[in-house]
Amino acid sequence: MKQQRIWEMPNKWTFKMKCVQELFGRVLEGEWADPFAGLYSPAKYRNDIEDDRNSTSQMDALDFLKSMDDESVDGVLFDPPYSVEQCLRKYTPKFKGTAGRAEYWAKCKDQIQRVIKPGGTAISFCWDSTGIGKKRGFEITEILLICHGACHNDTIVTVETKVSNVELTGSPASSASPAPTKGGQG
Repeated sequence: MKQQRIWEMPNKWTFKMKCVQELFGRVLEGEWADPFAGLYSPAKYRNDIEDDRNSTSQMDALDFLKSMDDESVDGVLFDPPYSVEQCLRKYTPKFKGTAGRAEYWAKCKDQIQRVIKPGGTAISFCWDSTGIGKKRGFEITEILLICHGACHNDTIVTVETKVSNVELTGSPASSASPAPTKGGQG
């Protein structure tokens, strides 16, 4: 497993950081999905709950993932708000506080496992290196620790490969098209 620590100023838009763009240049191939896309996602299928984003769909992230077919993308970028507090401030009015809680993230990760093709990649951005996880059939291939200085939490980027299909309960197959057609974040 490759491990790297880089210092870079924080950016509201994670994907604008130079080290993240360099990582994408090395890792992103094929068709990708991003359930929390923001403005600068390089994914083909970009979702964001906000309507002022460069997205291909605009819905709750979990609903976006559920709308995708099994094994329909080569990879998923998973860059949600990092803290429950951030999620509750952003999503409570729309989703009664479910986004950001551990059970919500677990359901998102179950869906990510379902939609990524075997051998595909998940890139997770967070304050920890949990990623999608071994129990979902993923193996960590790279961890990028982005240090932002003493006054800011680090950003931890986990790159994982889907090495096996794991049957998860509560992850129904979808008959939807490979990507949602409604708008979202980018």
